[in-house]
Amino acid sequence: MNAQSMRTTLGQKVIAVDSAEDLGDVKTYVVSPDVERIEKIQIAGRKKHALFTAWRDLASFGADAVMVTAAEAPAESDDERDLGAAKGDIALLDARIVDTAGFEHGTVSDVTFDADSGSIVSVEGSDGTTYPHDAVASLGSYALVVRA
Repeated sequence: MNAQSMRTTLGQKVIAVDSAEDLGDVKTYVVSPDVERIEKIQIAGRKKHALFTAWRDLASFGADAVMVTAAEAPAESDDERDLGAAKGDIALLDARIVDTAGFEHGTVSDVTFDADSGSIVSVEGSDGTTYPHDAVASLGSYALVVRA
């Protein structure tokens, strides 16, 4: 497993393998509703509209740069979840944490993921609690829901 911190990888360079072009920087992550995996990354770059690349289009996710298979891989999206992530409406980092019993537990301070597969390993709460991925129920615009 190649564990990475979601917070520390924000801002990493995104480079195209086929052209060695700097496509921009990692701006945010689009996570599956069940918080099992990262589905896409949003790339902040020179385009007017938000660009996303699917996890399957990543050649590697290194400590210094994210390598995308082709310069054409990033594309605009009209998917509601992608646009929600781009606007900050559906964001895992800094999301409110609420358990299934209705109690709040601070906010998400960081997320550990496997850079090889995009699988979420754990979520760190601002209160110091670490939630393994199987303790997380869902992520929406209001909160991250964890099992009580």
